[in-house]
Amino acid sequence: MNKALEKIRYIAFWFFDFIKGSKIKHHLKDIKFINDNYPNSLDKRNQYLKKLLDHATLTSDFYKLYENYESLNDFPVIDKIIIREEFHNIISKQYKNKKKYKVSTSGSTGAPFSIYQDKNKKLRNTADTLYYAKLSGFTLGQKLLYLRLWAAYYKKPKLIAWLQNSVQLDVSDLNDAYLRKLILKLEKDSSKKGWLGYASGFETICKYLDKNNYAPLNCNITSIIAISERLGNDVKEKMEYYFKTPTVSRYSNVENGIIAQQTKDDTSFTINWASYIVEVLDLEKNEPAKKGAVGRIVITDLYNLATPMIRYDTGDLGILTHNGTDEIPKLKSIQGRRMDALYKTNGEILNPFTMHGYVYDFPEIEQLQFIQLDKYKFKIKINTNVKFTRETLLISKFKNDIGLDADIEVVYVKEIPALKSGKRKISVNLYKP
Repeated sequence: MNKALEKIRYIAFWFFDFIKGSKIKHHLKDIKFINDNYPNSLDKRNQYLKKLLDHATLTSDFYKLYENYESLNDFPVIDKIIIREEFHNIISKQYKNKKKYKVSTSGSTGAPFSIYQDKNKKLRNTADTLYYAKLSGFTLGQKLLYLRLWAAYYKKPKLIAWLQNSVQLDVSDLNDAYLRKLILKLEKDSSKKGWLGYASGFETICKYLDKNNYAPLNCNITSIIAISERLGNDVKEKMEYYFKTPTVSRYSNVENGIIAQQTKDDTSFTINWASYIVEVLDLEKNEPAKKGAVGRIVITDLYNLATPMIRYDTGDLGILTHNGTDEIPKLKSIQGRRMDALYKTNGEILNPFTMHGYVYDFPEIEQLQFIQLDKYKFKIKINTNVKFTRETLLISKFKNDIGLDADIEVVYVKEIPALKSGKRKISVNLYKP
């Protein structure tokens, strides 16, 4: 029965794509050709880049200043702050009355960040997802275990989740009782499954399995992809031991999509050159970082014409390297900052991604930061341009997560200082038990 449903979902997906012009299929073929033939696809990639730059300089007030450009290097490096401040100048006038999709992320700063994507960009992202999922061992139609913080903003209706064969697992639920039931359910389910989730969530699962002396499990997991956080070698090895399948890390963000991903036999990140131009720039200057040095990851999104994102500083750090065999540039490592986890007053660790839920609950807050001073004492920093009238509710919700006996102080600030990478910590732990 499970295999039949998988097949039906697979056929249905491609049937609906076919009657809509096989757009996703065409994108998928293009992605595969470019990424599988990097040295021979330079002309095609340059064509896509020129199309984007010409479009931006003709239809965006922000980019029209660069209409006489000679290369990508003539364009400025931008970040979230610039996009927020210049948003109405950056977006393409051509898409003012066209259908577009708003995508939002809290970002590491804890401040909401939104852009528009056009329909073709959404289709490209779907094709990117299919391509990189298959590289990891996942096939369209299989069950997907999606482990993340399922804030209301992201949560899918039950019918949609069923049609997509997706199981929404919330990292905030990963206590012992929940994990015991989950493992039993996975072992009873004979269908092929893929894991996609936060590295910290996988870490919690592995610690539970270690603590309870589990042997390798028979769950029929065919792929495991860690997202959003750095995947440590210890967690990678434990996941491969317990679930008996290679575990890889994916580098992506909400505003763009899949930028790079590890392969089963390579710890470096294979860059998605079909959809992005990736640069690694010096920490202080907008020049290429020295060979082997850590730099700022800056991307040019080749497919978002609604909100052109040219030389966008992601706020993440990485090292660019070349494969000695075929000279394909890869990200040797991604030094993305891992947020400090806070400890509940009962001694348990509070998953740092819990903090991001507050960003969507309190959109009137510009920046938000939670600081743990000792076991029971916490400080919440708030930066807002309007009078914040829901302080009591914020404290109450935080106490429910961190502990009802917590001592919480709220401080209003004009700015929460950024790290050198351009990010701001949404949680800071000054207490080490």
